[in-house]
Amino acid sequence: MGGAGLMLNQAMTARYDVIIVGLGPAGAAAAVELAQAGARVLVLAGPPGRAKPCGGCLSARGLDALGFLDPPAWLADHPVSRLWLGFPGAPDVEYLSPRPGAYFLDRGRLDAWLAQRAVQAGAEVRPQRAREIVPHQEGFVVRGQEGAWQGRWLLGAGGAGCPVGRGLGLGRSAWVFAALVQERPMPQHLRPRLAEAGFLELGGVPYGYAWAFSRGEVLNLGLAGLTRQGPGPGGDLARRFQAFSARLGLEPAGAPRGAAIPCPDQRRPRLYQGRAAVIGDAAGLADPVLGEGIAQAVVSGRMAAAAVLAGDLGRYQRRAEETLLRDHHHARMLARLIYRAPRLFHGLARRRPGGVELGFHWLRGELAPGDMWLALARGLLGRPARLDPNRGAYYISPLG
Repeated sequence: MGGAGLMLNQAMTARYDVIIVGLGPAGAAAAVELAQAGARVLVLAGPPGRAKPCGGCLSARGLDALGFLDPPAWLADHPVSRLWLGFPGAPDVEYLSPRPGAYFLDRGRLDAWLAQRAVQAGAEVRPQRAREIVPHQEGFVVRGQEGAWQGRWLLGAGGAGCPVGRGLGLGRSAWVFAALVQERPMPQHLRPRLAEAGFLELGGVPYGYAWAFSRGEVLNLGLAGLTRQGPGPGGDLARRFQAFSARLGLEPAGAPRGAAIPCPDQRRPRLYQGRAAVIGDAAGLADPVLGEGIAQAVVSGRMAAAAVLAGDLGRYQRRAEETLLRDHHHARMLARLIYRAPRLFHGLARRRPGGVELGFHWLRGELAPGDMWLALARGLLGRPARLDPNRGAYYISPLG
């Protein structure tokens, strides 16, 4: 944050009810909710640039979470009903689910549509980066390269390095996926295998996994390792990426791009302070097992918007603890088990492929992480999981 002694030219500082720093899924969801409720909203979207490194996987529960925005049909163009689960040197496990658990999409196209929805709702969007944030008696003043803006409320939605979180010490986490991502033309030899399917490999990177997804003519490759669970992938992440590509029969094709995906490392991280809060990746709310973040970003954005409209961001903190953070507590325990014993879990999937369906239930919001333990036990006994279709309801109606 900037110094309290910053001189403000009130005549030159535009005023808003809410300023949102960042325009991904979290920022767009909050902007739409607030603008539609009549708030004057400014979104600082950052300058146009390279697309965010992303696997481009939208869970089925994430698609449900976007339902309030009347999502276009193309979001579901590339459904995922089949999963291949691999381990280096072992036969792959193949599983076909009766219904899709996720969808592969172009993240740049998604973000452009979200920005359009925010503008249509009445939010003002500027291609500016927040350079300085100063607490003010009436809220905050945010400075960019072309001006300054004053807001009564401030939401940080600018990803892992969001200046709102850095400046106020909000959303910090030591549980982070260090990832490499690359997109390239889809090779002919992988087309049959990856049609409406995803490939996940355990064991190729410490405390993490690798993936290969198909989006029509585009192949999305990546791997991610948790940095908290031991030494982590460290400097050999690029070497492991090339080894994974080689196992798929791919030749080197340029350097992949790096990304950091923060996840909650405790039950009650600080998500707000006074009239400011962080949402989405800025709050470190990605799933601790897969690093999935779009669904959580949308939900957190809507929760924070509802709290702003109620005049109390503490409501956002409490609601997040009751839903997302409660789920992630159990997801962290599951991640520790899987990534500390990847060969064991791959072997269990080979012996009981039906257990993979639990992951599809999770992605569809039919099974909460806290219920996964009983579901795993029932699966080992050959019994079906007990599903509650309402358990994922807060991904659809977080304002309830």
